[in-house]
Amino acid sequence: MSISLVPAEHYQYVENLFQYYLYDMSEYMGWPPDKDGTYKIDKSLTNLAEYWSTPEHYPYLIMVDNEVAGFSLIRRYPGSTDTFDIGQFFVLRKFKGAGVGRSAFNMTVAMQPGKWVTRVLAGNQSAYTFWEKVISEVAVEEPTVKRELYRATDMHFFYYEVRPC
Repeated sequence: MSISLVPAEHYQYVENLFQYYLYDMSEYMGWPPDKDGTYKIDKSLTNLAEYWSTPEHYPYLIMVDNEVAGFSLIRRYPGSTDTFDIGQFFVLRKFKGAGVGRSAFNMTVAMQPGKWVTRVLAGNQSAYTFWEKVISEVAVEEPTVKRELYRATDMHFFYYEVRPC
């Protein structure tokens, strides 16, 4: 199995995948589908288009062999000039538990060594466990974890630093 990150050239493709991401998050956020049966992106929470229009925003597709397995959307953390942020990270269910997320995360942070922040919904224990493990494997020191609000949403913030390869 070959895992890679490739630049996501088409906004519409990631926007379509984002439906699955929002569906997964609905378990923790309580979001119902829209009247047409889809999950629409709430632009007050996420402006997905910024990843294609704003400097220092980097949209990637996670690939397994020649198949799309998810996405990794990174950016400079808002208001910071020296910290990167995993804005959104998603692995399709069929690839979960196979090391795809870990490999994609490692590739993501290796492209931008330095300070990072990763946010996890407060109620999402499986995501918390995943991030705690993979961040600890690459962090220079033990990550700092704080409970904070992000756009009025209760989240765990992992603060850490990654060495250059």
